[in-house]
Amino acid sequence: MHGKIFQITTSKVDEDSRLTENTIAQGDGTDYDYCSEIGDEERQECISYLVDKILPTGMFELISENVLRYNGGIEEWTEKFVGNIRLKMNEITTGNAYKFVGPVYQLEKELKNPLHTGWQFYMDEDGSQSYAEESYEFMCAVSSMKPGTLLYIGGVIDYHI
Repeated sequence: MHGKIFQITTSKVDEDSRLTENTIAQGDGTDYDYCSEIGDEERQECISYLVDKILPTGMFELISENVLRYNGGIEEWTEKFVGNIRLKMNEITTGNAYKFVGPVYQLEKELKNPLHTGWQFYMDEDGSQSYAEESYEFMCAVSSMKPGTLLYIGGVIDYHI
């Protein structure tokens, strides 16, 4: 499976701290087979897709090539998120609790990746973290933001699991 990893931070990313294919741990014993750089045109297409298709509708807008503005809406999104968790929890019974790829697994997926995407987020501003996160961690960060907060996109890389 291929996906993209986005470095998104609340301050501009220095070139030396920018996410690259060498930032993320790869190979045996890691979550990634390999990571690779992408070209500028593909990068801009991915950023547009992130804003238009992956992130909650209207919550963010692209205001320049590498800058997003948080418009608010986390409260409404959180209500839906919690509702989805409750629905997934209600599907768990004593008869299916240990079923392979059953409702417990579906609940775990919802908790870790509420945006339901194979794309990941890297929120380290200094580039020292060796892994990216699924969408829950990104939405946790958003929950503490005020409308109007600017987010800066640093590196965008492709990955394969």
